Amino acid sequence: MMTMDTKPAPHQHLFVVRLWSETAENPQIPLRGSVEHVPSGQKFYFTSLNDLSDFIALKAMVLSQSISKEKETKP
Repeated sequence: MMTMDTKPAPHQHLFVVRLWSETAENPQIPLRGSVEHVPSGQKFYFTSLNDLSDFIALKAMVLSQSISKEKETKP
């Protein structure tokens, strides 16, 4: 089990997701959020769950490519 002060393993990602509603201020954008990729510190703001999903999928793809390259270089 991983604790909050433990860094994720090299082949894992850790994300912090925040969601909030701004319906009163802008009814056309009922959802806002941010996601932070903890290992890199990269933060992304979004207004749809599809954007959140795309960001996480991109990070997963980068991780998958990194793992594949490591396997190719190992004897």
